Amino acid sequence: MRSWTRSPRFYIQKARDRFLGIDASFYHSERELYTPGSFEWLVLTEKLYGGLQLTEAYRGGDRMSPRLHNYGRCYAQFLEPFVGIFDRLTLVEVGILKGSGLAIWCDLFPTARVIGLDIDLSNFQGNRKTLEQLGAFKKNAPELYSFDQLNATKAQRVLQEVLRNDSVDIAIDDGCHCIESIEITFNAIKPFLAKRFAYFIEDNFDTYDCLARRHPEFYWTTRGEIAVATSRK
Repeated sequence: MRSWTRSPRFYIQKARDRFLGIDASFYHSERELYTPGSFEWLVLTEKLYGGLQLTEAYRGGDRMSPRLHNYGRCYAQFLEPFVGIFDRLTLVEVGILKGSGLAIWCDLFPTARVIGLDIDLSNFQGNRKTLEQLGAFKKNAPELYSFDQLNATKAQRVLQEVLRNDSVDIAIDDGCHCIESIEITFNAIKPFLAKRFAYFIEDNFDTYDCLARRHPEFYWTTRGEIAVATSRK
C-alpha cells in the first residue's frame, strides 16, 4: 500500500502496458527502430539477450519488460542524461546473474567502463558464449570482479581496488535485494559517486523508506519495487 500511494502512476502505467498499451507484435520489432536508451529499445535489447533467465535459485532478465517488473520506463528516464555522452562513463552493476544486463549496458554505453560485480561469477561465465553469439560485447566488454554484498569490509576494499580514481556515474543494485545488502552496497559505492549520477536499486519495496531518510543529500524516487537516487544538482 505504501508503494501504491507513492507511485500510483507507475502501477497504472504498468497495468496499461501489460493489458492494453503494448501489442504483442511489439516484441517482434527490431530494436534499431527505436532510440538507444528509450523504453522500447531497453525492452527489446533485454529480449534480444535472452529475456527472462531462470536458475535453480535465481531469476534475471526480467527488469525491463512490461510483462514482468516493467522498470524500462524508469531506466529510460534516469539514463537519458547519460546516453550519447562521449566522456568515458563508469557503470557498476551488482548482481549480474547470467549477464543480460551487462550486455545491455555495453551496447548502450560503448565507450564506458562497465563493471560487473557478483558473489558467483559462474552464472555469467557459463552464459557468456551464448550472449556473444547473440551479438553482445562487440563494441564493449565488461570487467568482472567477485563481490560480497553482505560483508561491508570486503565490499569497500573491492571497490577501492577496482575503481581506484574513477567515479561512478551509474550504479545498479540487482543483487541480494535484502535491506542489509542494499545498505552495505550503497555505503560502499557512495564515496565514489560522481557529481552527477544515477543509482538504481531493484526489487525491494522498503528501499525508499530506509535510505531516503538516511541520505537526504540525494534526490530519491520510488516506482514500485525500484528506487532511484540521483544528485540534487
